Amino acid sequence: MFSNFKLAALKAFIVLFPSYSAAFLTEKMVYVVPTLAAAGFFASTIGTVDATQRRVDQDHEHDAYKEAET
Repeated sequence: MFSNFKLAALKAFIVLFPSYSAAFLTEKMVYVVPTLAAAGFFASTIGTVDATQRRVDQDHEHDAYKEAET
């Protein structure tokens, strides 16, 4: 549970730090909104490496294919 909080805090930092930096340095919303969007795309990719593994049950695939041929 604590690792989820660390991951959420890291994502928030990745989004908020560039956004607040752009707001502070430029004082224009024109630069803050694209910075917020770009940082959000980057932050959403963190922590999703293990979630993209495929699970394929090969035994049942071959059995179903053989039954369809007969």
